[in-house]
Amino acid sequence: MALHQTVDKDNHMLIVQAMTPMRQCLRKVDHASASADSAAGTCIVEALNELESAYRRPSERIVALEAVLHEFDRGGRVGETAFGRLLRINVERRQNKWARRA
Repeated sequence: MALHQTVDKDNHMLIVQAMTPMRQCLRKVDHASASADSAAGTCIVEALNELESAYRRPSERIVALEAVLHEFDRGGRVGETAFGRLLRINVERRQNKWARRA
């Protein structure tokens, strides 16, 4: 993971860790899960689109998508909720699409 240097408002040098595409996606999906409106589906699609664009090969995209689903499920957040089903369906459809192209 890459480290970046930055300076805060008081001119203190800070070293921050860049977020991986996986972490960015998980953060956005987590944020969408807390949302109770219809925008959650759009947020999922956008987060998964960004994740897929970070990887060149279909096999890498399949693995990344599986990792998102696994990480989100590991926290017990997918389950049988409407949001969990929406996430799982989106991930599985994308994995099937990339599997046909691999």
